[in-house]
Amino acid sequence: MYGKLLLKAPAKINLYLEVGPRRGDGYHRVRTVLQAVEWFDLVELELEPGNRGIHLEVEGGAPSGEDNLCHRAARLFLETAGISAGVRIRLTKEIPVAAGLGGGSSDAAAVLRGLEHLSGAGLGKRELFRLASRLGSDVPFFLVGGTALGEGRGEVVTPVEEAPPFPVVLVNPGKGLSTSEVYRRFDLLPPAEPPAGGPRPLLDSLAAGDAAGAAAHLYNALQDAACALLPELAGLLEAACRSGALGALVSGSGPTVFMLAPGREEAELLASRMGEVAPLVKVSRFCSHGVVIVEPAP
Repeated sequence: MYGKLLLKAPAKINLYLEVGPRRGDGYHRVRTVLQAVEWFDLVELELEPGNRGIHLEVEGGAPSGEDNLCHRAARLFLETAGISAGVRIRLTKEIPVAAGLGGGSSDAAAVLRGLEHLSGAGLGKRELFRLASRLGSDVPFFLVGGTALGEGRGEVVTPVEEAPPFPVVLVNPGKGLSTSEVYRRFDLLPPAEPPAGGPRPLLDSLAAGDAAGAAAHLYNALQDAACALLPELAGLLEAACRSGALGALVSGSGPTVFMLAPGREEAELLASRMGEVAPLVKVSRFCSHGVVIVEPAP
């Protein structure tokens, strides 16, 4: 097919994150409830027949070289599909980098989906998910989006009953956290005992549209490790509770903190209050999709 495409790549939050011991392959076993939220990067793709090479242009705070997951996703797709063509990628970053929101993984998923559409390679859903899991634990989720359960190292994704578009406030302290550093600190802490019932009480509350019930069952085994590395996170969590959040939690390995609110007006008020203690605050809501094609790019 070739041509151009524009895709939207959403952020995610982890409403529940249970972390087990390190596996033989170096990864930890996890069980997590993932939720896409309306905070988007834009990925513009062009597949050029007769040309060679991958050209990546980045607007915003992310690397533009071969270490960028978008570049790696494009190379992996072309090699797997056996396609000799040039790829141009223009990435507009809105999602903070190294923030626990999965922005880089979402961008990579957008490249996979976009190139599959443009090339007509017909790799199919299963192969696309296999490529996504090779790129990173969170990448497969963004091919699904909405509300999903992640297992294994996070790459085994099962869609669950979709949560309503609950309002959520995302607060970032303006600093990044290394996922590997957070896991290393986690390994030094006493083993965390997951909640009784695992993620089921949370999933039931989400399916029932009960935001307060969902807030009562938020859980992140990595939160203590993230707070130990970045102590101001504890202050953000305390400020969220004082400011009227139904519940607050560090997302993934952090450092972004998300807060559930009863409604949009309450979310706006909560964001205003959190803006006094954090440099980056965004009012958003749960969304029902992963990466999506917006339109053929001009």
